[in-house]
Amino acid sequence: MKIQTKLQKTNSFWFLLLFCLFHIIVSAQDAPIDSALYKNEKDIKDIVHKLFKSKQAGTIKNDNKFQYALLPAIGYTSNTGFAIALGANAVFNINGTQKESNVLASITYTQFSQVIFPFQVNVWSKNDRFNFILDSRYINYPSSAYGLRGRSKLDSGYSINFNWLKIHPSVLTKISKNFYGGVGLFYDYFWKIKEVGIPVVPITTYNPLGIATAFEHYVKKKNPAPHETAVGPAFKLLFDSRDNPVNAWKGFFASLLFHPSFKNWGSDTSWSSLIIDVRKYISFSHIKENVLAFWGYYWENFEKSSFLLLPSSGWDDSWNTGRGYSQGRYRGKIMRYLETEYRFQIMRNGILGAVIFSNLQNFPNELYTSYSKYRGRKNVMVTSLGYGMGLRVKFNKFSRTNMAIDTGFGQDFPKPWIAVNLGEVF
Repeated sequence: MKIQTKLQKTNSFWFLLLFCLFHIIVSAQDAPIDSALYKNEKDIKDIVHKLFKSKQAGTIKNDNKFQYALLPAIGYTSNTGFAIALGANAVFNINGTQKESNVLASITYTQFSQVIFPFQVNVWSKNDRFNFILDSRYINYPSSAYGLRGRSKLDSGYSINFNWLKIHPSVLTKISKNFYGGVGLFYDYFWKIKEVGIPVVPITTYNPLGIATAFEHYVKKKNPAPHETAVGPAFKLLFDSRDNPVNAWKGFFASLLFHPSFKNWGSDTSWSSLIIDVRKYISFSHIKENVLAFWGYYWENFEKSSFLLLPSSGWDDSWNTGRGYSQGRYRGKIMRYLETEYRFQIMRNGILGAVIFSNLQNFPNELYTSYSKYRGRKNVMVTSLGYGMGLRVKFNKFSRTNMAIDTGFGQDFPKPWIAVNLGEVF
């Protein structure tokens, strides 16, 4: 018990220290990026041309042309097992815009019979006046759940099967330079929800229904409803001075999202969510990729939200929080997250690079203390450290699209966490 208490205090100290460091560094000056860098860089396309002795793709970037990357891959992650995937992204400029638009889509089928199909669009109109955003996805997904408490054990996990349709369109308009505000309409629908592999709990005076899982405790039913719906408006503020939306080398990004869901709009219950997302990128070189990146993320749900939309590790919009931990490892009403990553080149031509990263995730208290061995205690929180490293393979030097292969470790996750992405994690 003394060891656990000391570890928790140490992690809290590092969380606060890194958070303060983040605020100090956000005002640091970025080194200018040399536009001639493209002339010396190589990507997969250049290597293919060289191997087959065909005409080179060129060294001059055409701002009016789509720059795209297509990635067929066989990979493995701790959340999905082995998987086959086809991913694509495009980065482009519409005439009269300064900011780059991008589209990202992929289709994945996994060892655990999961189907994952995200389609994300981020388009800037002429003079950067409007920003059109669509975050949508279809998922057929067995997912792990470990409880509604910070001190849940890794071996207490079980599976929840479900289908999920997510459609989140929004439109932002320019308020001032790099600063935008707007509204959207968010729709989330889960169906065919079913718990799998749950433990059998004897019926007692204190537990007359034989409730055994976090999901059941949350909804106060032995058999949760097979569907959940959340519908409502979204209000968003955005500041974005990044030089590239796929792989930023410099700039600052901050967004604030408030999303209420209303029962009379079709939601199961009325509740709301607040998400604050802050990122800073600092370049240390004008001739090569040498970037220190920071990411702060705050997510809080108010009132009785849908169980599957509670703040949780790896359940942000890009599924990238909590590297080093399985998706859904921690779940609660409030999530605080901080990550830092150092990106650097391994080869001078830029085709191969690497990153090292570290993160802290903090869940301030338990939703239901009576569900754990800490019964009767309040504010039992968890602060967990994750860390690791990764390789970067340049797929398109003009859009800066990399294939990201990351491996990481968490405090209570005994085996390596592995993931493959098309594009940077943040």
